[in-house]
Amino acid sequence: MCAFTWLLLLLLLQEAKGDSGDGVDPEEVVAVLHESISLPLEIPLEEVENIIWSSHKSLATVVPGKEGHPATIMVINPHYQGRVSFLDPSYSLHISNLSWEDSGLYQAQVNLRTSQTSTMQQYNLHVYRRLSEPQITVNFEISGEGACNMSLVCSVEKAGMDVTYSWLSSGDSAYTSHEGPVLSTSWRPEDNALSYTCRASNPVSNVSSHPIPAGSFCADPNYASEKPSTAFCLLAKGLLVLLLLVILATVLWVIRAQKRREMPRMKKLMRNRMKLRKKAKPASSPA
Repeated sequence: MCAFTWLLLLLLLQEAKGDSGDGVDPEEVVAVLHESISLPLEIPLEEVENIIWSSHKSLATVVPGKEGHPATIMVINPHYQGRVSFLDPSYSLHISNLSWEDSGLYQAQVNLRTSQTSTMQQYNLHVYRRLSEPQITVNFEISGEGACNMSLVCSVEKAGMDVTYSWLSSGDSAYTSHEGPVLSTSWRPEDNALSYTCRASNPVSNVSSHPIPAGSFCADPNYASEKPSTAFCLLAKGLLVLLLLVILATVLWVIRAQKRREMPRMKKLMRNRMKLRKKAKPASSPA
């Protein structure tokens, strides 16, 4: 409790010190959601009194140990409890299991024992999600002149911010590119067979879709649904056969169970009939 009070008092006292880091642009840092990042800290050669890390508000205070003793570390912000560590020998800030809320401005204030000024280092942290494979939606219309007008829309699930889209079309060794999530084009039967690939990028990932053959959609309007329909039919047939086998097995089991239950009763009925016949024979003989 005393150590915690002392560190809080230390934070207040450091506000009165000068700052040699004013006017310096923060270092831009990008990181991946749910992964880790280290904010590198450069410590002056003079003896360091303490280091105050903050983000929006005070995050942690580090007091280097003397003569081989470990540093005294106090994590003040509960949002970072269990997720931060300070890497020797510079006490760089290491954050694990990053969340969206970790984005923002960070600063490290290094206070020296031999000076009333402090050095300041700032970082602007941006957290991004790794992109999944882009999905392409194709809309097309065949005009009366035989041209096939196509609109290809590229999208990524849970894309987040700062995502850029580009298209690459290929055919007969010729490559052209287009920027943006929507690509509008036209195709005629006499044109070269083109395929289109969408590429989605953000600061931490770059992924591409499977190539889409334009001619296949325009030459055969059922192309988009042929493969899913075939797979669906095969799956439906397989499930139907399995269902019939299950029904047949159930019917056979029920029949056998009924026969097993009826066998003792049939045997008892036969024995009773035999007894009745034996009793009836003496009664019907002549006196």
